[in-house]
Amino acid sequence: MKSFMLCFVLMIGTALAQPLSDDTCEQLLLKSEENHDVTLYDDCGFGDEARAWNHWAPFVAAHELKRGIFELCQRYPLHAYGELYCNKAVDMNFGPALAMRGRERLRTDNAKEALYYFNQALKSGDLTEDEKVKITETLGTIYLNKQSPEYAPDAGIDLLNKAANNRSAMANNALAYLSFSGDHKIKRDHKKALFLLWKSILLGCPAAEENLGAYHLAKQGRISEDDAKYYMSLQAFTCEPFDKNIKDDAPVGCKCKDIQEHERYLRSQPYIFLGIQDQKALIRNKIGESFTYSKGEITSDGFMIQDISSTLVTLIKNGKKSFLNRYHQGRCVDYCLKNANKPKKRKPVRIRPYHLTFTPEECININYYAPKVIDTTLPYIGKKECHKTVDGAANY
Repeated sequence: MKSFMLCFVLMIGTALAQPLSDDTCEQLLLKSEENHDVTLYDDCGFGDEARAWNHWAPFVAAHELKRGIFELCQRYPLHAYGELYCNKAVDMNFGPALAMRGRERLRTDNAKEALYYFNQALKSGDLTEDEKVKITETLGTIYLNKQSPEYAPDAGIDLLNKAANNRSAMANNALAYLSFSGDHKIKRDHKKALFLLWKSILLGCPAAEENLGAYHLAKQGRISEDDAKYYMSLQAFTCEPFDKNIKDDAPVGCKCKDIQEHERYLRSQPYIFLGIQDQKALIRNKIGESFTYSKGEITSDGFMIQDISSTLVTLIKNGKKSFLNRYHQGRCVDYCLKNANKPKKRKPVRIRPYHLTFTPEECININYYAPKVIDTTLPYIGKKECHKTVDGAANY
């Protein structure tokens, strides 16, 4: 009997594991516009490039299924029709596609168009709450870029406050730095900075944990407030922990010697560097076409690929060099050409990360701050670890 039941269960499991039929998928996809279920597209074969383009591309296009069109755009950007489907999703005002276009514009330092696409994405009605918060964070940081013609600090602060009120760990970390530093003419308020740092930490931001370390070292007189401000500025608009491999806050991939020698060639960048694919540089030209090139190859515009790293491509044409930086088209230039009187090198300040292990003292802090800064009925850092019991008694 047991053997029969086991075989029956296995048969049921096998049946359930079978891929969905085309008829079933078509019905589900027609109803999928309201709820973005990624597993549905996987179960229906969107991960198979041949099937995706031969079967599903005509179907989603004929029925104008925005999510299906965007799935093909996201999954196969280098396909012959990948860019076409991306543009179609944007033309249909699909929120995630508009947000993707905004990020693309931001990577090429086109803040004005980035703002347009991000705002259109927020109006689309297609975004999840988390996606809305992420875009609100990004909009805030765009407006707080002093080097941008779109600089509008009041609007930036308002947007970060809006994101922070929606449990954005990054926005709380950023506002904590601004309250501590007084940057953008914000009133300095160290008590508020401490409050916001703890809120960011409890929401899961490692960068805020490290910024809290700088805050306390300054309060203890072990470093100056200027040093604390410097440390916090390195991670003011992120939740990523400090990268130990980056020395003196130099952007990854910068070759300052080359940049300083060829300053006059740096502002004319013919392509955007998208990354490495099959050990080749994946670049996009100004009309949106993408190509891959190996070191030593010549582009259709007559540029030779002189060198490739994970973050930087060096081009040469008629004896003149150009540089493509993957992360920020101008960051290497700005860093390498700044004044020779560099600030003294500082040792990175970090504190013990709360999200890894919890001492009794850390749990006391967590239990003290959590009810004061966040809704403790929702998940937060340390909630489980600091409420574990041994023989029915609380650990801390």
